[in-house]
Amino acid sequence: MDSNHLRSATPMVQSRKKKITKGLISNHLTERGLAYWIMGDGSLNKNSMILHTQSYSEEENLILSKELNEKFEFKTKIVPHKKKYWVIVFNFEDTVLLIKLIKPYIIPSMIYKVTIYSKTTKI
Repeated sequence: MDSNHLRSATPMVQSRKKKITKGLISNHLTERGLAYWIMGDGSLNKNSMILHTQSYSEEENLILSKELNEKFEFKTKIVPHKKKYWVIVFNFEDTVLLIKLIKPYIIPSMIYKVTIYSKTTKI
């Protein structure tokens, strides 16, 4: 790579801080992409899915939650985590919907992340 390419790439790599902008989810995230995100950053907690978005600010988490709700018709909310971070939480009904949307894309070694147990059946 010549110096012109390095110079033009420099602004992209100088800041390592992640930044969420409006439209990111609504314009780009697919069900497959959501599955990958859950496989990487999701966890089940008492039949609710938590999307671990601690590296983002409260404002950025609000954007993510709002766009998830609009695009996929969820009712996610953001909640404090360890009194200093924010995460996105899916209620039980949305967790069931989420799993139905993304399960076809979940690799076998990650299926535990989308297996919940209701009172009557395994979902």
